[in-house]
Amino acid sequence: MQQLITIELLGETFQFKVQEDDLNPKEVADYLTAEVAAVSRQFPEHALKTNKLAIVVAAALNMTKKYFELKTYHVDFVGDVSHRARRLDDMLTHRSG
Repeated sequence: MQQLITIELLGETFQFKVQEDDLNPKEVADYLTAEVAAVSRQFPEHALKTNKLAIVVAAALNMTKKYFELKTYHVDFVGDVSHRARRLDDMLTHRSG
């Protein structure tokens, strides 16, 4: 079943259809809204009307950077856990053998 999410970015209203089983779409929309708002505060007041695309692109780049940082952290974390699990398995195997 689909759900309709409405968000406002820089004075414009957008609606998106999402599947109810998607990750919390309201949380995703709120994150996007907060990211755009944070970037827009860095621009001068007059730019909010003329540079909307630049603000949205800057927010998208910030979010993409955070995504890749988390992705790298996740890969490193999984590798570290796997390494520790192998070491623990080796220790247990040698102890019981």
